[in-house]
Amino acid sequence: MILVTRMKIGQFMGNTNKKDGESLNPPLYLIRPVTDIVALRKALSGSGIKQSFLAEDIINAIGEEGKHLYLFEGGEYTFLRSSDGLVISSARGELIYGIAECIRPRGGWSLRIEEPCDCWVVPAEKAFEIITQKQLWESVANIFAWYLQIFTSREEHLVGVPAYVMIRTKLLELQAQPEDFRRDMNVADYIQQRTQLARSTIMAILGELRRGDYIEIKRGRLVAVNHLPKEY
Repeated sequence: MILVTRMKIGQFMGNTNKKDGESLNPPLYLIRPVTDIVALRKALSGSGIKQSFLAEDIINAIGEEGKHLYLFEGGEYTFLRSSDGLVISSARGELIYGIAECIRPRGGWSLRIEEPCDCWVVPAEKAFEIITQKQLWESVANIFAWYLQIFTSREEHLVGVPAYVMIRTKLLELQAQPEDFRRDMNVADYIQQRTQLARSTIMAILGELRRGDYIEIKRGRLVAVNHLPKEY
């Protein structure tokens, strides 16, 4: 049995501000290399054990029992920076987690489960042997490219930019999420978990956007984004 950590935190990723005539990059879970993920899952699933996970379980590819790949057929997941729990991005649907960490161990990030789900847990050494035998390294490369998109997309909107730009980006992401997700997510929490901006800064900018009728927030939940200026 692979050990996981259970803890609390927050969630997700999305996107567009149609009234601006501007579109952020599409949600990364919509442009995942699904064909490659399915090919790897089918090739590797029978070589591991099936394990159930609960919401808020934290998974690390490398643990006391060695290196493992995690093959999910469906679910919702959040990628976290291990050092401080910063939310990097999120995904839903089929997913393979652990390839990069098992090839180049660093321990820099982990995966949080957002809803109960099952997955195949496969020892990394065995998985890589099968990948070589079945000539699936091209699929691995495509998945690596997707993960690179996750990180570069985040850096593009959050590194070296003003606080307002960070908040604007996260408001657009949150706006694109399903209604039930927005209903359960506090706007300020969503932004802070993904940017680590000071709470006072977030609340001040949200307050001005509300007063200007740029956004609608009720009981801490985002109701609508009417229009967001590109600059503050």
